[in-house]
Amino acid sequence: MNLRWGALMALAAVVLSPAAAAAQQANAPAHIAAVHRFLLAWGHERWEELQAAAADTVTVRLGDKVLTLEPAARKADVRVVLPFRGLSTVRAGAEIKGVTVDELALRMGEQETRGPATVTLQQHEGGYRVTAVSLGAP
Repeated sequence: MNLRWGALMALAAVVLSPAAAAAQQANAPAHIAAVHRFLLAWGHERWEELQAAAADTVTVRLGDKVLTLEPAARKADVRVVLPFRGLSTVRAGAEIKGVTVDELALRMGEQETRGPATVTLQQHEGGYRVTAVSLGAP
């Protein structure tokens, strides 16, 4: 009987996880939700969603390299590797400047770099758009 109950609980966790994640994102502040949406769209190469969440050109700093992401042109010099974790607000006084990501992985060719990152935001028509991503210090 305990084995069946355990299997049922495991199945419920798998089925409810996307719903729980969606509910958590719905309760998240707008800037956190914007970065979450941006990273997921970039990771899954959903260009239309990415266009809505990003500036026309996003500067991506990967260590000492400066690369670009152009959602409208469907061009990415670097790709995000999912999953990522730990989104936190970056403020300058009361103004929201961006979001830190505790762990993010970016891939350029065969090289993958993983670590803490910063996503820079700009207010746009009552929401937020990503303008830059920085991973690793030069």
